[in-house]
Amino acid sequence: MTSLLALRAQIESRFPSVFATYRRPEGRTILTGIPQVDDLTGGVPMHALTEICGTGKTSVLLSLLARASHDHYCALVDARDAFDPATAEAAGTDLSRVLWVRCGKTRQKLRPLEQAFKAADMLLQSGGFGLIVVDLSDIAEKVVNKVPPSSWFRFSRVAENQATALVFLAQRPHATSCAGMVVQLKAAAATFSGKLLTNFTVNAELIRTREKKGVQSASQDFLMKAQWA
Repeated sequence: MTSLLALRAQIESRFPSVFATYRRPEGRTILTGIPQVDDLTGGVPMHALTEICGTGKTSVLLSLLARASHDHYCALVDARDAFDPATAEAAGTDLSRVLWVRCGKTRQKLRPLEQAFKAADMLLQSGGFGLIVVDLSDIAEKVVNKVPPSSWFRFSRVAENQATALVFLAQRPHATSCAGMVVQLKAAAATFSGKLLTNFTVNAELIRTREKKGVQSASQDFLMKAQWA
C-alpha cells in the first residue's frame, strides 16, 4: 500500500491533474422563446454543441436570437449571407448585441464553409458570447458531409469549457455523437389566405440529448407565422 501511495505521489508531482475528477459544467440553458420547443428540450444547452435541422429552423433561429440577445451577447456566423437583420429586429432581436459574420464577402481564398468554421472557432475560443449560431442551411449537403468527424469533436470539446451555447443549423444532423442535443424539424400542415401562405405547423423531434443518446420519441408541434403575414 505504501509503495502504491508513493507511486501516486510521484505521478502527481509530474502530472498534477492526472487524477483530477472531471465534472461536467452545470446544465444552464438558453430558451428559444417557442414554448413547445422549450417544453420539449428544456432550452438550448450551454457548454455544448447543438444541432437544429430540417424545415423551420430559420423561424427557430429568429426566436432564439430575439430571446437570447436580451440576456447575452450573441454571434451569428452566416455561411451563405442569408440572414435578414430587418426581419430579426422585427422579431425582437437586439441587433446591438449581435455580431453578424458574413462569409463569402471577402477576397479570401477560403470557401464559405471553411470561413464559417474558422470564424466559429475564433469566436468560441475568445469567449464572451452566450450564444454562437453557425448557419450552414444553404451549404450543399455533399459539402457539409465532407467535414471530418475530428472537426465536430473539437468544437464539442472546446464548447464544454465555455459558457456558450454553440448551435449549428443545417439540413440534417452531421455532428452525431459529438452533439449534446439534436432537434429535427419537419413541416406539417400549412394555412393559406387565398394563395398567400400565412401560417405553417412544424413538428419538432428531440433526437439526442446529453442524458439520453438514442433516438427519442418525444416531439411537439408548433405554429409559426409566415414572415410576410
